[in-house]
Amino acid sequence: MTAPLTLTRPQASAPPRREVAPSSTAPPPRRVDGQVRGQDVVDDRARIAATATSLAVACLEVLSGARRSETIARWVQPELLAKIDHRSQLRAEVAPHRATVPGARTVRPGTAHVCQISPEIAEVTVIVAAANRVRAVAVRLELLTTRWTLTALQTM
Repeated sequence: MTAPLTLTRPQASAPPRREVAPSSTAPPPRRVDGQVRGQDVVDDRARIAATATSLAVACLEVLSGARRSETIARWVQPELLAKIDHRSQLRAEVAPHRATVPGARTVRPGTAHVCQISPEIAEVTVIVAAANRVRAVAVRLELLTTRWTLTALQTM
């Protein structure tokens, strides 16, 4: 018999803060023995959150018909982009297109919560506000070569 599966949310561990008098004016090295230091983790999470937020907003704008899918093609996996494009075409057939003011945002970003699975994979939940409701968007980003690429999208 196997033990029941218990899912837990990973917690970010921050190193304990202590005040140390600087011995030199040179900046400390960013990596120590292959491990990322605390400030680098915070910087990476902020960069991942910003990327995920902008991609989530852009994807919802594509789905609503306010943006063309070609504008996000560089940052979205081709199979996922085809699914997003197909879904936006289905929506366009069902719902009439509303006229929008050029430059006006149809979706406003809110908070983003990052869960970094590995150094190359991050899952982010982004809260966004549309004109008539607030929704959550879950995205999975993978670091391919030098940039984060959207590989999964779920809207709620």
